[in-house]
Amino acid sequence: MKEIKRLLGLRIKELRKNKNLTQEQLAEIAHIDFRSLSHIECGDTFPTKSLVDIANAFNITISELLDFEHVKYSIQEMKEYIQKNLDNIPEQEIVTLFRFIKAMK
Repeated sequence: MKEIKRLLGLRIKELRKNKNLTQEQLAEIAHIDFRSLSHIECGDTFPTKSLVDIANAFNITISELLDFEHVKYSIQEMKEYIQKNLDNIPEQEIVTLFRFIKAMK
């Protein structure tokens, strides 16, 4: 459970920063105390009662909120995974990945 709390906290922080919100702003939108949000983001507590409110504040489903697979890995681990699996990706998907990465620059 400790790992889930940590990952959920990272996911909420990621979503909050992507929306350019402070903890206080998100807490106000989600109708929760900003100190509680801080504890959630730090992985100290699990938002059992406010999980739906937090998801609603981001206008996403709970399953999207709990989708924190990517925050399990460091950037270096992600790069290594991509490099290791690059040879197994079909050519058309490599073209798509290339276009996507070029568009991000």
